[in-house]
Amino acid sequence: MTREQGGSVLTGGSAPEDASLANGYYVRPTVVEAKTPQDRIAQEEVFGPFVTVLRFSSDEEALQIANGTTYGLGSGLWTRDLSRAHRTAARIHAGMCWINCYKRVNPGSPFGGVGQSGYGREMGFEAMHDYTESRSVWVNVDGNVPPHFRR
Repeated sequence: MTREQGGSVLTGGSAPEDASLANGYYVRPTVVEAKTPQDRIAQEEVFGPFVTVLRFSSDEEALQIANGTTYGLGSGLWTRDLSRAHRTAARIHAGMCWINCYKRVNPGSPFGGVGQSGYGREMGFEAMHDYTESRSVWVNVDGNVPPHFRR
C-alpha cells in the first residue's frame, strides 16, 4: 500500500528469515516514509515494530501532521531545545508525549489516548474518575438543625 501511494520502505517490511518464526505473524522492524500526511500508512495505527516518517518544514506543519489524524495515543519529540519541545508538546493532541525518549511509563502516571485511541485513562489518579461517581455530602457539625427540618 505504501509503495502504491508513492511512499517507500526505508528498512524492514519483510518476515524474518529465522525458520523458527515461520509459523507466526512476524515482521522485521520497519521504517516507512509516507509521501503525504493523507497516505493510509500515515493515518492508521500500526501495532508492531513499525514507524512512519514524514518530512516537514516548520513546527506549525509538524503540528498539523501530528494532529491531522483521528488517533492520538502517544507522541514523541526529539530536540535539543527543551523550550521548543514543551511548546510543541502542549499543542499535540495525544494522551502522552515523550521528549527525547519513548514509551517510558510509570504506574503513577495516567496512560491513555485521545480521539479513536482509547477511552479514559488507566493508571494514576486520573483512572479513579472511570471507577467513581462524584457526589456531595453536607454535615452540620454544630448541632443547630433549622426548624423546618425538625420532626
